[in-house]
Amino acid sequence: MPPMTRVASIAALVLIVACGSPGTATPSSSPRVTGPLGDTWSWDGAAWHGVTGPGPSARYGAALAYDAARHVFLLFGGQTARGASNETWTWDGTRWAERSPAHKPDARRLTTMAYDPGQKVLVLYGGLVQNGAEGSPASDTWTWDGNDWTEVAATDAMPGQRIGARLVTAGDQVILFGGSLAPNSDFFADAWTWKGSDHWVRIDGGPTPEGRLSAAVAWDEADSSLFVYGGSGWNAADGGGALGRPLASAWSLKDGAWIPDAFSGPPALADTNALWDRNSQHVIVIFGMSGTSCPHPMNAAWSWDGASWSQLPDLQVPPRWGAAVAQDESGKALVFGGSDEPGC
Repeated sequence: MPPMTRVASIAALVLIVACGSPGTATPSSSPRVTGPLGDTWSWDGAAWHGVTGPGPSARYGAALAYDAARHVFLLFGGQTARGASNETWTWDGTRWAERSPAHKPDARRLTTMAYDPGQKVLVLYGGLVQNGAEGSPASDTWTWDGNDWTEVAATDAMPGQRIGARLVTAGDQVILFGGSLAPNSDFFADAWTWKGSDHWVRIDGGPTPEGRLSAAVAWDEADSSLFVYGGSGWNAADGGGALGRPLASAWSLKDGAWIPDAFSGPPALADTNALWDRNSQHVIVIFGMSGTSCPHPMNAAWSWDGASWSQLPDLQVPPRWGAAVAQDESGKALVFGGSDEPGC
């Protein structure tokens, strides 16, 4: 088994904040109550920068993706202090702007979104739609063309109802992975691609990973494979409404087959995220909740090179879980919100 090495830096992902630079966030002079976050952080290829100025309210479980046809990031939904959101926001690299489309998906959290290069639209799938109870898992598909939302697949369409799935741009297509019907019930580990109109096609076969929601998922450009780490799986000790069990397994999907990556690396992580570092050609796993008896938010970073893990210095972005994370075509990244509330 390859040894796990701790490194001081890796290529362009030396995760530091440019101290004193314009737009850098400054710490509050008094402690804040933990909970949903409303901060924005951008990665320029050399450093993370905290962004000041008006923007979306604090939230976790929102969907964020880069719209390559229009050169902006798009944020939708999430759980705010007032409940689930159906707001649509764009980030142009300088400021946030709220959009007012004629149509939009129902308010929801734990939805997922990615840019489809073939259709030149953003695709949004599923999530937990707000209702009078705990929310209802959705199976609807929507597209965003830069001006308006269009529902393109009915709520009974496959891949079926699910929350906490991950949708990523993968070459010239998008791939949807995982999710569940509830936080601790009916987990999925399947992979689907969107063919336009109302047409989803499953692209993987067994054996599959353990089912999970809110995993760290990234497209490995060097290997043309889908990388999956962590997320929440079934917690046999509690009921369907409880939190799932943080997972520590890694898998890659290549040419329709799942391959386990059985090397020691990050701790078990729920509600985590991943980035693809083009400089090092590594997957970087960031953020999440760690621990079982008292889960706590993390700002750790780990690098996967296809054969072994390396722990990176902790991010200067504060710890969080449920963050919205996306990258543009050049690999620059944007992070919004999440929550820093512990699980106990």
